[in-house]
Formats: sequence, C-alpha cells, structure tokens
Amino acid sequence: MRRISTMFALAAAALAIAGVYVGFLYYGEERIPGAERVEIRVLPGMYLSDVERKLVEADLLDHPRLFRWVAVATGRDKKVQAGRYMFLRGQSVARMLDKLARAEFEITRLVVPEGFTLREIARSAWREVEVDSAQFHRLALNPDFARELGINAPTLEGYLFPDTYNLSWPLTSRDVVRLMVRRFREVYDEHIALYAKSTGLSTNEIVTLASIVQAEAQRASEMPRIAAVYYNRLRKGLRLEADPTVAYALGGVRRGLKYSDLKVESPYNTYRTKGLPPGPICSPGRAALEAAVRPLEGCDDLYFVAAGDGTHFFSRTHDDHVKAKRLARAMRDTIPDATPEPPKEPETGAGEVE
Repeated sequence: MRRISTMFALAAAALAIAGVYVGFLYYGEERIPGAERVEIRVLPGMYLSDVERKLVEADLLDHPRLFRWVAVATGRDKKVQAGRYMFLRGQSVARMLDKLARAEFEITRLVVPEGFTLREIARSAWREVEVDSAQFHRLALNPDFARELGINAPTLEGYLFPDTYNLSWPLTSRDVVRLMVRRFREVYDEHIALYAKSTGLSTNEIVTLASIVQAEAQRASEMPRIAAVYYNRLRKGLRLEADPTVAYALGGVRRGLKYSDLKVESPYNTYRTKGLPPGPICSPGRAALEAAVRPLEGCDDLYFVAAGDGTHFFSRTHDDHVKAKRLARAMRDTIPDATPEPPKEPETGAGEVE
C-alpha cells in the first residue's frame, strides 16, 4: 500500500514537473531589447498548419508541435483570419496563438489628401496598401464600373473621396475603389444632396465645380466665394478661365502655367471652351462640395487672384482685377521663398494666367 502511494506521488510529481515544463515552453518569452518585428502574411483560406510553417520558416516558432496541440485542444485552429500579423522575436507560443485567434492583424492607413487626382490616388494606394496601381487606374476609368457603383459619370475622377482609410490586408484595387466611392456617397447624401437641387446642376456638374474650387482654394473659408465667382461667370456666359483645368488638360502638372499652356486643345481647357469641363479634375473634400452647392450669397465678383499668402484678392471688374494682380505680384515679391512666376501675357480672365 505504501509502495502504491509512493508511485502515485512520484507520478503526480512527474506530471507537475511536466506541466511546469510545458507551461514554461508555452508561456515563456525571451526578453530581447529592441526585438525585431517580423511580418507574417496570412492569406484567405490558409489553415493553421500553413501559418505554423510560415512561423517556423521565419525562425519565430521553436515548438511547432506544442503550438499545434494547444490550438487543436482549445479549438482555436479554425479561427485564423487573413491579414498581416506582426510578431516579435522571442515572443511566447501563447502570445502568437492568441494574436492569431483574436485576429490582431495590422491595420494599414491610406491617407488621400483633398485635391488629389485619380492618378495620384492610384499611386498612393499602391505605395501604402500595395494594390495594383495600374489595375486601380483602369477600374476608375471604366464607365461600366462607375455605373455599377451608382455614379453617372464617364470615370470615377472626383468620386474617390479624400479621407483617411483604415484598411486590412489583403485588399484588391476593386475593394479600395468601392470603399472610396461608398464614402463619397455617404458624404454627398448626408451633407450635399439637400442643397443640390437649388443649383440647377447635375451631380457630376456639382462635383466638377467643387473640384475646381478645391484646386483653386488654399483656405476653406474662401471656397464659397470662389464658387460664387464661377457661378457668376457661368450665368454671364463668360469662360471660367480656371488655371487648374488647364493643368489637368496637360496631364495633371503641378507647376505655374505659361501663356503657351493655354493653347492646349482639350475640353478641360476652360480658357478656350465655355461652361464647366466634362468632369471633375480632382477629388474635392466636403468643404469644396458644400461651397459648390452653397456659394457665397450676394457676391457679384467675377475675378480673383492669389495674394501669395494663401488668400485671394477678389474683384468685380476687369480693371480692378488688373490692379489686384499688380498688388498681388508686389506682395509676393516681399514674401520670403515665394516661388517666382513665369512670364505672363496681358490679364483678361478670372484666374492668374490670362
């Protein structure tokens, strides 16, 4: 009887030691100052065994059998979700398994500034969330895809709403484009649609006007007044003569325009054609969209010119506009590091190059 008790005691002790050892292997971590972060990408449809192999290949997992056994025993082997996971070298089996089971994958931030063109957004999407920029661009230019998303426009230029997007990998170009257009619809329906009917413009015309306002204004406070200038010119049958439309016609250049640039043959060249261009020239933000449907009331300005400090001088007559331009140039000459403007011809239009 005493021998049996001794055997039970020894067995219990052995089990306890084994439990401590397994617990040490499972929970134990190697504290490495400044430990390297290693990315493991879990694709859709991957099994835990596939992830285990990736962890071993990355030299992150020293006890794959323990990892697998605990995952199966606790039912967490079927909870692996796709995504980009970051692991520290020396991290415990327990922490790695918990991270995978709880889907603690990395979130990628895509920041789309107001005023970005479709081409610029495609490049940002490739750089920040690794989607195919060429495919992104093709999709956004596809009129059938635009209609599929409820956009009555030949392309999605202007409808990829500028915002900060928190995204999880993996993503496709289609996913990102859909998300951005959905965000546009949310903002438009909530803040813009109520005032849109009073303008007499279609949605595409509103977004087009907003995109020009976005490209012209450096301060949101001036957007309603800039929008009013363009409404006034449209009503009087004057060409808009908006520099950003010419820049867009030239392929989206971001530089000062020369007089020779105004000769470019394009429906987007508002120095040569009357009315709004056929579509947006960039992605306007909420403030620009609001300005396009709620221009400054009582404003009869027909001209404006950049003062060089982020604001504009506005004028009702051409003579006043010429004086404002001279004043603006004098002010710019006194601003340190001001970018010199190229030579320009006599001033006749609403914007800066005329």
